[in-house]
Amino acid sequence: MQAYRLVWFQHLHKAAGTYVIRRAIANGERLFPVNENGNPCDENGPIPLWDMTAGDLTKFIDTCEETGVTFVATEWGAPDFTTLSKDPRVCLITCIRDPINRFISNFNFDYYWLWSKSTNYKQYLMEKEIYTSPEYYTRIFSRNHTPSDPVTENHFKIAKENILLFDKIIIAETGMNDLDELGWINESDTKHTTFGDRWAILFLLKKLRFWRLIQYIRAVKHKPRDQATIEKLNKFDIQFYDFLRNL
Repeated sequence: MQAYRLVWFQHLHKAAGTYVIRRAIANGERLFPVNENGNPCDENGPIPLWDMTAGDLTKFIDTCEETGVTFVATEWGAPDFTTLSKDPRVCLITCIRDPINRFISNFNFDYYWLWSKSTNYKQYLMEKEIYTSPEYYTRIFSRNHTPSDPVTENHFKIAKENILLFDKIIIAETGMNDLDELGWINESDTKHTTFGDRWAILFLLKKLRFWRLIQYIRAVKHKPRDQATIEKLNKFDIQFYDFLRNL
């Protein structure tokens, strides 16, 4: 009998995560019975796996094994990576992209889908979601989940230590061939791109956001006026990304 394997995917917002999840589905991985884009849910919404103790996290993995779940994604927080890495049943993976490009993509996606009321990057940076905050990668991998809390050199150190616990780190810019090593040979035709989505066009039309619709059809990518400031605010993330590319 083949040993049980649970692929645990740390999903980073707008870093090709939906593609990875659809690729898992295309290759027969079984997701939690109730889920949001791979994130296990209960009657209250996504289960906060990132708040679980080591013991509760192990019990959750036991439940996955008992019910035949083979793929779990966590997007809204970071679980105890040490516990996951020590469990022989778990294959811990993530996918990362250039942090500045990710941030710009995140802004444009939220702007056109009206997920955010912000119309510029200064406003966007002041929002309370972790994926809109500076140093997003460093926050996730150091498990510093509160956007109002500062990110320090020590968080950067913890993030580097935690990422080395992963079995597979995919750099989006270099392609997805490493997913083949998981036995995922079937391709997925789902790419969660910002532009070219007919549902986004219909959505903006329904909302009567005609100027934004015209911008969307023209694929107008809004960029920060002062990218140097954005880079300064994400200095640890830039170093973190370079660290991973050089592994």
